[in-house]
Amino acid sequence: MDMLVILLGLAILLVLTLRKVPVVYAAAISIIFIAVFSGLPIVKTVTSDYMTGFAGFVKAAWLMLLLGAILSKLMDVSGAASSIAAVIINKFGVKHAIPAIVIAGGLLTFGGVSAFVSCFALYPITLAVFRKANLPRYLIPAAIGSGIFTWVTMFPGNPQIQNIIPSSYLPTDAMAAPVVGVISAAFALVLILVYLTFEAKKAKQKGIGFESDEETNQILAKADEMECNGKLPNVILSIAPIVAIAVVLNVFNQDISVALLSGIVLCAALFFKNITGVRKLLNDSVSSAAVTIVNASAIVAIGAVIKIAPGFQKIVDFILNFSQSGGNPLIIFGVATTLLCGLNASGMGGLSTTLTVLAKPFLAMGVNPDIMHRIGVIASVGLDSLPHSGGIVAILAISGVSYKDGYKHLFVTTVLITLLTLALALVLGNIFYPIA
Repeated sequence: MDMLVILLGLAILLVLTLRKVPVVYAAAISIIFIAVFSGLPIVKTVTSDYMTGFAGFVKAAWLMLLLGAILSKLMDVSGAASSIAAVIINKFGVKHAIPAIVIAGGLLTFGGVSAFVSCFALYPITLAVFRKANLPRYLIPAAIGSGIFTWVTMFPGNPQIQNIIPSSYLPTDAMAAPVVGVISAAFALVLILVYLTFEAKKAKQKGIGFESDEETNQILAKADEMECNGKLPNVILSIAPIVAIAVVLNVFNQDISVALLSGIVLCAALFFKNITGVRKLLNDSVSSAAVTIVNASAIVAIGAVIKIAPGFQKIVDFILNFSQSGGNPLIIFGVATTLLCGLNASGMGGLSTTLTVLAKPFLAMGVNPDIMHRIGVIASVGLDSLPHSGGIVAILAISGVSYKDGYKHLFVTTVLITLLTLALALVLGNIFYPIA
């Protein structure tokens, strides 16, 4: 019963958000349900445990989100995003607009730019690309999310934290099990592109195209005017702020806030002639970041309540007991990791928990550490994208797309396809790395 309470609490969250109940209220109803039926003190759970998790995420992410929002607005109003979009459409054509965005997101992530920052950097570019290609806006979150959350994280050598964590528990490095990693990443990428292309064609057949609100129309109209007057920034210069962020972050090893600030300063310096309405830009950035941080914190903090519920420990114990049942260790490890990532709403949290408990006994059983590393990474990008994931909330908020309109496509690309990829990786892992 305790385990069922957690699952029902998450199901309530999903149903409410899909019915367009505001995220903050949906999260509150979900945690109250979990607290009541788990026998937790309701007031203490809400005012202490939940709010501690809420405040923790605000502390960790607010500055990054605010600076990311400012960068996004600058890329918009300066015409830099439209310049990049024009090149993407001209070089790749309308048919390849979605693949170009998905791969661009992957390249940003592989360059070491965090997922949250990639969202802000890609959104104005994606918006302009989708407008030029007349693609529906409800596919924007999936196009961005599947580029930064999925296939590239599986790729060997990428610098994202999920590919680094296993090396703290295993004698491996970021290039562990390269063949399995490359095949899995390619498999996921192909399925993602097939699905998004199919959805774009279906939308076209139904006569569904790009729709914009008043604010978007104003920004895009300004970009159109700059393009007609030949005042759009040079595309190389337009990319420079994003490159600067990656360099400051990875080459100079500076904090993400410093890296974002360097991109903002460079963008303002390069395109100051095109930037107008600075006060409105800054106010809009604060509003955008505030909505994102509140919604994301409300959802992420559910994890703090789940972890203190009796059902959570029972689920962990069940997984650990099952691992000693004599089944295939790789399959057990992969399934356990993705389940815990889902419960934690965090690829990092679930992967760390599983490795803490299972790394030593499975290594003693003869499981190859390299394939454990790669399976763990691939498993960590499956159920971590359920509705209570902070990244999912953020990408929908940044894109201005509701759960009802956008989450279905995010679910297919960041959950279903990644779970299929995990199944493939488990088959390949057992073939290439048989247990000694």
